Amino acid sequence: MKTTRISPFPQTQWTALVNVCKDGTPDRQREALDTLCQDYWYPLYAFARRSGNHRQDAEDLTQGFFHYLLERDLFSAADQELGKLRTFLLTAFQRYASDVRNRSIALKRGGGREIVSLDVDEAEKHFDRPSDSLTAQEVFDRHWAHAILQRTLARLQEMETLAGKGAQFAVLQLFLMPSSTAEGNYDEVASALGITGEAARKAVSRLRGKFRELLRTEIGDTLSIPSKEQVDEELNALKSALRG
Repeated sequence: MKTTRISPFPQTQWTALVNVCKDGTPDRQREALDTLCQDYWYPLYAFARRSGNHRQDAEDLTQGFFHYLLERDLFSAADQELGKLRTFLLTAFQRYASDVRNRSIALKRGGGREIVSLDVDEAEKHFDRPSDSLTAQEVFDRHWAHAILQRTLARLQEMETLAGKGAQFAVLQLFLMPSSTAEGNYDEVASALGITGEAARKAVSRLRGKFRELLRTEIGDTLSIPSKEQVDEELNALKSALRG
């Protein structure tokens, strides 16, 4: 009699994606992949640009890659030892780009079928051209870290809005991001919210606590085994990427 091994770790976004691609309906598979594409296409685009591709070629490679994921059903064939979603995607993307280059295939944006809508005009505004000292891998890691932060911020905004604190969040969210210059401006936000400076400091402290918890959850969702040690390791790696 076959026994089912119970994992001590919760199902993550990464493991759930693999399970859906293996056993889910086509609609559920497409929905899961659409979410993945929307969240993480830009780090791959930035990697392609930093690797020396012009804007059009980088766009075509990125679009073609997501078609390649669907066509080859790579997630269904993913190894049980999934590790990090970040590593899996970049490795698969590099393999795909190498295959395109070696076979001298004309880039066709997935055969003319758009898999994910890429806002390349907006992407070019954020592409880190001045960072000539960064490798393509480092550029990818930096933008992956930004993608995780943006997902976390969006989830917190949704939670705060549902709790009736959307207006307050709109004012205080500047205190949450690593690049924030709002530190110490409690009196200004207190005035905008009609509360005391001490109340503003407490509100920011509360938001930061929630943000840290959600950030760890988001990071855990990209790991196959979201243990405290694994999350800590990935969190430190993303912090390092943002400082680089």
